[in-house]
Parts: sequence; C-alpha cells; structure tokens
Amino acid sequence: MKTFLTIAAAVTSLTIAHAAWAGCRIHNDTQWDFKVESGNTSNQSVGPHTTTSIASGKIKGIDKKSGKTISGTCKDGDSLEIKDDHGIPVLSLK
Repeated sequence: MKTFLTIAAAVTSLTIAHAAWAGCRIHNDTQWDFKVESGNTSNQSVGPHTTTSIASGKIKGIDKKSGKTISGTCKDGDSLEIKDDHGIPVLSLK
C-alpha cells in the first residue's frame, strides 16, 4: 500500500509540473497594458515592456485605456511578441 501511495504521489507531482510548464511565453514590447484571454483562461495581464506566460490556445487581448486589440493563437512552448507597428499592436511568433 505504501508503494502504491508513493507512485500515486509521484504521478500527481509530474502531472502538476507538466501543467505548470504548459503555455506560451509572450513579450509585450509596447506601451500598452493588455488583458488577455487565451485557452480557457481569462484576465491574464501582459503589461508594457514585460515578458510572461499565458495559457496556450486562441488569444484575444485588449488595452482598455486605448482600445487597442491583439488576437492570434499559440501552442505549448511557443514564444510570441507584441510589437508597435506605427500605432498598431502586432502579435507574432518570436
């Protein structure tokens, strides 16, 4: 029984660790502060000139102050970047 519990705990730890690694890395190289919805996760913050991780899947983001929006998709392990293209935020693979 002890062996079974040890194995169950190890499997649970690996599952949780894998979930923590799942997602996309995103770098916001603009002055806008985006609230992003991706995958099944909403209200993720991608602040100006920061790098963070977001859930993989379809991406929709908005800077409420300026009304600027971004959209796209990412899969686990992707690295994305938001750039300012003459006043238009552009989301692309890095």
